[in-house]
Amino acid sequence: MDATRGLLDGLDTAGLNTALAEGTCLGLVPDAAAARIRLELEVLTLPALPVDGPPPDDRRVFLTLTGVSRIAASLRMQRWDDAEPHVFPLALDTLGESIASFGGGALHGWEFVDADDSGWSLWRELLSFDTTIGEGPGTHLLEFSQQEGIDPRELDVRIWFEGITVETSQGALVPTAEFIAGGARWWKAHDACDPRTMLPDVAPPM
Repeated sequence: MDATRGLLDGLDTAGLNTALAEGTCLGLVPDAAAARIRLELEVLTLPALPVDGPPPDDRRVFLTLTGVSRIAASLRMQRWDDAEPHVFPLALDTLGESIASFGGGALHGWEFVDADDSGWSLWRELLSFDTTIGEGPGTHLLEFSQQEGIDPRELDVRIWFEGITVETSQGALVPTAEFIAGGARWWKAHDACDPRTMLPDVAPPM
């Protein structure tokens, strides 16, 4: 199966992309039998009330993708004098370890959910693995990269899925709209130069 996904079915892609921007990927746990992938993330968010309240002390969330039908990844390294990248073998059950080895990499960019195939086209021939784990149609997809500091390694991951749920680090379910709203408030405050959003690893507003 090549790329592309089905028509949107009400999933707020733009809102999810905003809520995930510059988040930190802490880990990934696959459950092939249940066709499920669970991502542990630390996201940028602000509370609704009080309107000038500080960010929460614990910004970790669990993002669970359900109805997963396929997952592909490319772990590679290319030093300045390498003619071609070196692709490392991976498997679904070692992907979480590979993500953890980046020490909490940021989700740079603005498109993660239902992105076009421009990024995928750059690494789809450099796959560490490409595994089918379910029978879903792959209506939606999540794509992200890990690359930090001067490490020449890079990891790209693409997951085809059907549904998405969000939980706090304590396991409480967070409505998707509420999750998105917290991220939207953070970026609105960032664009207004709110000191609550002035972080060393996030570029200041243009």
